[in-house]
Amino acid sequence: MSDLLQVLQQAMRSERDGHQFYKMAAQQTEDRQAADVFAHLAGEEQRHFGALQAEYQSLLDSGSWDPSQAWKETWTPPVAGQGIFSETFRRRLAGRHMEMAALSIGILLEKQSFEYYARQAERANDPQIQRFFRDLADWEEGHYQMLL
Repeated sequence: MSDLLQVLQQAMRSERDGHQFYKMAAQQTEDRQAADVFAHLAGEEQRHFGALQAEYQSLLDSGSWDPSQAWKETWTPPVAGQGIFSETFRRRLAGRHMEMAALSIGILLEKQSFEYYARQAERANDPQIQRFFRDLADWEEGHYQMLL
């Protein structure tokens, strides 16, 4: 159980950092569409944090995993190959260094997240824990694909 608590703590730190990064990016961009995308991603990272925190607390309180604690609403992954940026949006951002840097950093954060969660899913012995981390990995990979 202590290993799982450490995994959840690390994941919460990463989600909190992602939330803060996307929130900052949303506040600093001058492009309204980019700000909306970054704000949406900040909200998603906050949801991930909440799910991780709920499971962490469940383990502390009862010593057991409680999948009913994690997700308050369902998530549907984006359709493969469907990005979030229009061609007009891409042209508008072409020379904007802050927005392009934020996109690059976001891509790296999402890639690291989905790889981390996929590893945790593989390591887990409990099917409910495997499913939880697989869902997180899929969600983060969806973010990664969107940003690409």
